[in-house]
Amino acid sequence: MDVKIDSLIPFDTLRTDLEHVFSVVEKNGKVVLLKDNKPAYIVLKYNAEGIDAENILDKHTNYTLQEAMKIVLSEVENKTMHASELADEIYKRRLYLQKNGKKAQYTQIRARCGHYPELLEALPGNYIKLREGTE
Repeated sequence: MDVKIDSLIPFDTLRTDLEHVFSVVEKNGKVVLLKDNKPAYIVLKYNAEGIDAENILDKHTNYTLQEAMKIVLSEVENKTMHASELADEIYKRRLYLQKNGKKAQYTQIRARCGHYPELLEALPGNYIKLREGTE
């Protein structure tokens, strides 16, 4: 995550000069608030189309879609979920995001089963199952 030097602001500035903090957010899109000279909070400018993937700390979004599917399916009963519910859960946990920062569509989830038949199985009714022995 790229941060401009003028976006690093001491936390106490919130109390003393709130307008300055928000003017920097407006200008740069984000501010990193420092406590004891260490990053403590990030204030991001809201974007009507959602937050760009670049503005998210991507520690959880480095999985491939099939890896994210495996993680979620291994934790549910019968290792089976509806494709749209699976897409929602993966997005909710931020395990995988498309390059535009949006969630994978259920059709993309279903298509991934065809590319990894040893790992995933597409069942009737748009249900996706993690194959036995792959947990």
